Amino acid sequence: MRRIVRWFKRHLGPAAIEVTVRRRLPWYWHLGWAAMLIMLGFAIGYWRYAGGSTTFLREEIARLERENKMLRTQAIHVEKQQQVTSVAQNDLANTLALLQEENVRLKEDVTFYKSILEESPGVATVKLHSFKVTRGSRPGEYQYRLLLIQSGRHDRNVQGGLQLILVGSQDGKPVTRVVLGGQPQQGGKINFKYYQPIEGHFSVPESMVAQSLQAKFFPSGSSVAKLTQEVPLPN
Repeated sequence: MRRIVRWFKRHLGPAAIEVTVRRRLPWYWHLGWAAMLIMLGFAIGYWRYAGGSTTFLREEIARLERENKMLRTQAIHVEKQQQVTSVAQNDLANTLALLQEENVRLKEDVTFYKSILEESPGVATVKLHSFKVTRGSRPGEYQYRLLLIQSGRHDRNVQGGLQLILVGSQDGKPVTRVVLGGQPQQGGKINFKYYQPIEGHFSVPESMVAQSLQAKFFPSGSSVAKLTQEVPLPN
């Protein structure tokens, strides 16, 4: 019985309570340790992320540079293609314009030759089909081009003389100067059955202010002009 009582006292009595005394750290020490652990974890994470991101960024920069180089190459190629296309379009437009002009000229030539070759009843008629004056390569120099035709019947040749007269002023007074054919029957000989072109050049004297060029056709044996036409000189 005493043993039982002694056991209860030893294990269940007041003397049986074990008290452990622990040293408690101040709160700011806990806070400091927590801050150090947080900073250590942040540093480790940053180091790992920074190392990985540097490699990634270098690879990304290299990739972007390659893409940029490829895009520049493509842009240069596209620009060259556009230049070639633009030049080709300009050449095509110029060629088309020249062909259209040539086509118009050919149509005019065909119409002109048809009108000459067509025979019609009645008396043959001499006409001044065209009369043009253009500037020459030197100051005061001009070039002229005329085309005489015979329409209607072509049973005989047209014969006569062509006279070109420069009309203008000098010292405030009207003056004229013979460019071709001093006399109606001298110089500028005309002899054709269907048509005859006449062309040449002349120079205007420095003292003269030229205004126009006059053309006169004199039939053979006549001193009276059958055709007279005047064109202004180009500025």
